[in-house]
Amino acid sequence: MVGIGQDITERIAQEQEYSRLIDTANAPIFGVDINGHVNIWNRKAAGIMQYTNEDVLGKDLVAEFISKEYKVPVRSVLEKAFEGVETANFEFPLITKAGRRVEILLNATPRYNERGEVMGMVGIGQDITERIAQEQEYSRLIDTANAPIFGVDINGHVNIWNRKAADIMQYTNEDVLGKDLVAEFISNEYKVPVRSVLEKAFEGVETANFEFPLITKAGRRVEILLNATPRYNERGEVMGMVGIGQDITERIAQEQEYSRLIDTANAPIFGVDTNMRINIFNRKAQQITNFSSEEVVGEMYVETIISQEFKAVTYDIMCKALQGNETASFELALTTKTGRKVNILLNATARFDQHGRIVGVVGIGQDITDRIAQEQEYTRLIDSANAPIFGVDVNGCVNIWNKKAAEITQYTPN
Repeated sequence: MVGIGQDITERIAQEQEYSRLIDTANAPIFGVDINGHVNIWNRKAAGIMQYTNEDVLGKDLVAEFISKEYKVPVRSVLEKAFEGVETANFEFPLITKAGRRVEILLNATPRYNERGEVMGMVGIGQDITERIAQEQEYSRLIDTANAPIFGVDINGHVNIWNRKAADIMQYTNEDVLGKDLVAEFISNEYKVPVRSVLEKAFEGVETANFEFPLITKAGRRVEILLNATPRYNERGEVMGMVGIGQDITERIAQEQEYSRLIDTANAPIFGVDTNMRINIFNRKAQQITNFSSEEVVGEMYVETIISQEFKAVTYDIMCKALQGNETASFELALTTKTGRKVNILLNATARFDQHGRIVGVVGIGQDITDRIAQEQEYTRLIDSANAPIFGVDVNGCVNIWNKKAAEITQYTPN
């Protein structure tokens, strides 16, 4: 007899090390032979599934441990592995000994013997039960939110459409999911800016307070204020965009009505932003000053239309209004385009945005040029009258003392 040997000490040591690494890994790892019977079942798999090695080794994986609706796809993964084809990121549930469903993300790889022949499959899993529960909770919160929320994938196709979005837009999930958001639901004049917002999100850049219209199923225009945020997968890669919106259609209608009332008011009304630049200048203000809206909007209010002697005090009043302190019945003079002075009685009030932040000042005026002229004429007539005339205020203090009264009593007004 002749014996031809092969030293397999090193190979056995490697296999033992391989088995030890598998058994102590912090991920559930299991394997099957070419018949689909379990021959690897590490501690983590046993811990998650509550089945010991003795419970599972030699058992048919698909028949015994896979829920009915997943038997066919899991068997397909095994068959691919037996043909030498790996499957990555395959999601499926395993049922524990206690009947609990555990969601697994699996990489299934063929196992080869020393002759390079496939002898089974090894699956390295990840327990994603908690992650899926969080995703389901996230989806529930999105769906029940009191704001329109929608999302798109990296190709711009809708993959999130909550109830509020459906309610506002009158499109159901079935109407929109998988459709191109920009192509199908954005009006022509906004297609480019909305696509730009999506592209920024795909690059990881958030866009806040973006206003644009959506067109409802009935053809109505709905104004949306949007915060667009990138969505990331578990590997930190951008996989789309989620937009949380606010229906501002009513607010915009109110603002337009407010602007119309301001513009058609029979009093001069102007407004400035926080930098004191004019952003409201109604028709009456234009009529009084002879400046058109185009000539003054964007210009510094105090420097442009306030008479020199009132510039400093007007600036102070604007500053107070920007701090929330209103000034009522303040007299100042405007200088018209032709250089004429117009006397104005002004109320200066802070303007607030929808968040309660001061965004400027609005001034509602009254042209008192004629009244001041009449008062001056009245004072002149009293002073030059040929009879002694005097007056007192409510406290009995003298406030009128004409020339004739001074002449008779020999007391001057002072």
